[in-house]
Amino acid sequence: MRIARSALAALALSGVAALSAATRIDDPKTFVAEVYRRLIETQSKGHTYDEPDDIYTPRLAKLIRDDRKKGKGGVGCLDFDFWVNGQDWELSNLAVTSTDDGPDRKTVIAKFRNLGNPEEIHFDFRRNAGRWQLDDVHSVSAQPWTLSEILKCAP
Repeated sequence: MRIARSALAALALSGVAALSAATRIDDPKTFVAEVYRRLIETQSKGHTYDEPDDIYTPRLAKLIRDDRKKGKGGVGCLDFDFWVNGQDWELSNLAVTSTDDGPDRKTVIAKFRNLGNPEEIHFDFRRNAGRWQLDDVHSVSAQPWTLSEILKCAP
């Protein structure tokens, strides 16, 4: 019985360690495709999916933190989910590609339909201290936007 309790305790502690570990992005294209896969999977089950929040460069992370403070628990300048370019989503026809923009830069392009509307979102990744991180996001669809500008409450 003591062995079983020890094994359960070790398993519980390893789960806590895994939950607190930083998100590791080995390949930005694969990471973005996985986020969309999870969004699509949860939409079919009626659930939500919260993307990891430790994936941003320090610059973008600060803008996100500051925006959340502006909202004081509510909505700040960012009032939609930038992954789907909307508050609601029903994603289809997903295609994810990437381009190398240098040894420490990649752009991942997600093209899809959300609620029937065509969307194209570009994700700028930077390698920072050996770790890939998301540095900015741009929609090039009908109403273009740049995430860092929205977070500054730019018009």
